[in-house]
Amino acid sequence: MAVPSREDAVRILDDGHGQIHSLVERLTEQDFERTATIGGGDWSARDLVGHLTTWEEVAIEALEEWRAGTVPSAETDIFEIDGGIDAFNARTVEGKRRLSGPRVRQASQRAHATLVAEIEAMSDAEWHSPAPYVGARRRHLSELLGSILGAPKRPFGHAFAHLGDLQAFVESLDQPP
Repeated sequence: MAVPSREDAVRILDDGHGQIHSLVERLTEQDFERTATIGGGDWSARDLVGHLTTWEEVAIEALEEWRAGTVPSAETDIFEIDGGIDAFNARTVEGKRRLSGPRVRQASQRAHATLVAEIEAMSDAEWHSPAPYVGARRRHLSELLGSILGAPKRPFGHAFAHLGDLQAFVESLDQPP
């Protein structure tokens, strides 16, 4: 699957972030924090925003590690551990539950702005640069970031994998009881 250009990656990230936050803005603080409302599990909308934020933070950290010439911890500590992504998601969602709703929203805005600024500031040569370490599963920086921030068959489209669940919850609140 072709990895999008930097400009397209930013557009995809901004579009997903914008749609998620547009829906979140329609929620009261109580509804934002109400558990068991997203995806048929125990997540709240706050958990979902925290989850998406975590993955943007992972991408920022991976970019820093890539630039330092080291294997990104996402490759060794998330993608390759027992339980993999599911275990990582469970752990990090639980960790972010300690944060207030406003703090989760602020962290989301901050991580997204930082990530987008980093992608916009890099050159196309860096975007397509080969892995600076041996044995890379993702051979280029763009592939690594697209994988971290992606959904199945949709590089950089992680938000879209969850958008339907959030939209269904928000729309359920608009219905009369």
